[in-house]
Amino acid sequence: MLKKKNYCRFDLMIFRRLFLLSIVVFGAGRMPAQTGFRFGPTGMFLSSRSSVITTLPDRFYFRYKSGFGGGLAVQYGFTPGFTLGSGISYTYKGYRVFNDSNSQGTLLRHNMSNLELPVNMIFRIRMNTSSNLRGILGATLNYNMSKNGHEETNSNGSFIIREEIVNQVYPMANLGVEIANENKSGNVFCFGIHYKQAFTQNTHLKVYDSKTDTDPLFLLGYRGSYIGVSFTYLFNPKNFKRDEEIFY
Repeated sequence: MLKKKNYCRFDLMIFRRLFLLSIVVFGAGRMPAQTGFRFGPTGMFLSSRSSVITTLPDRFYFRYKSGFGGGLAVQYGFTPGFTLGSGISYTYKGYRVFNDSNSQGTLLRHNMSNLELPVNMIFRIRMNTSSNLRGILGATLNYNMSKNGHEETNSNGSFIIREEIVNQVYPMANLGVEIANENKSGNVFCFGIHYKQAFTQNTHLKVYDSKTDTDPLFLLGYRGSYIGVSFTYLFNPKNFKRDEEIFY
């Protein structure tokens, strides 16, 4: 039996709640923080999943798949309350699909390699003398580095997923909330929760009952949207400058 299953409601709920929280941060006021250039490493633990395109048989279902990301973050504070952020990151994200109709190889999963180029507006409000709350709103250009036509199959060939990349490059919307702590030297440590929503389908996941099937049993989609927890450390470039020595 095939039936419709809506797996988008939870993603929309996350998006709406982060959006409302970001609005609260944006409207709460500004803080007297340092401006200027900051840069440093960033890392993230993330979770993503596939989505239903047509119908999903009762014996199939899917869950979130864990992944990770890391790269370089670059930020410039124009005012005490506003910062523009960018950088480049590598993300490793994917899907998990289950088939409970057989006792062997019921789980297929795969992560895909991606490059991300984000541009974010960051709004800050003061929490105390060294900490601030940040609301993030922006966009990301995602490039899927994985090879088209990848296939996942169980041991007896009765459960197969074939990937077909339909958009190698696609845009994403960014929402996030961070808590940042600045030390005496001007270096900043950020801990945040981020949600990225893809605007288009990235990959079709064609599910088959056997290797000899020419037509897929059903079709899943992979958009590349995810929710993640990030850690970022931003250096103040002024700390790398040597003090001038004057000899008489």
